[in-house]
Amino acid sequence: MISTSLDHEVLNQIESLDLNKDQPLLISDADEVILNFVRTFETYLNNIGLYYDLSSYALFGNIKKIEKNIPIANDEIIKHITNFYNLHTEEISFVDESVECLKRIDNDLGIQIIILSNLPHHNREKREISFKNNGLNFPIISNSGLKGLAVKQIAKKQENKIFFIDDISANLLSAYNEVDGIKLIHYISDERLEKLASTPKEINFKAKNWKEIYNYLEDETS
Repeated sequence: MISTSLDHEVLNQIESLDLNKDQPLLISDADEVILNFVRTFETYLNNIGLYYDLSSYALFGNIKKIEKNIPIANDEIIKHITNFYNLHTEEISFVDESVECLKRIDNDLGIQIIILSNLPHHNREKREISFKNNGLNFPIISNSGLKGLAVKQIAKKQENKIFFIDDISANLLSAYNEVDGIKLIHYISDERLEKLASTPKEINFKAKNWKEIYNYLEDETS
């Protein structure tokens, strides 16, 4: 069932944001956009006798036992994702050029940046530490499920252009359905996953790397 309301933790995080309503805003996902989540998660899985079968762009149904080549149950996948974040949130590496381009988007283009990431709320501080250790001092909102409602709530604070980057088409479409005029950017950093995904017609820009994202934002705000 699709949720029709934000949980209180997400709402409180958004309400605490200090934004300039007159400046453009970039809302960006983290995993598979800024961070190499899947490759780090694969290492975790391999170390416990599991692997990610890249036959479709989904975790559920594709995490399998190495010895028997059979998928594990969805509740087991959720348990492993939670454990992975608990152990390795600060260790996930950054996508090539993401750090440099985010800094330039902030400093050179004057675009405000918010990170909207689906991860357990109690791991948000670890993700903040990871970003700050790389010179990225942007607000991080921890979310779960589709992101449209969170983007809608953030958009209430803005009067200028809003851009939203995500690797998951469903998240982009949920924002499209909630926020009029939002500019949607589809970007999947892992080339293996990129080949498995399609880009809906509602998307404004399909990016291949962070330099393309920077150039698109520069053109849209100049």
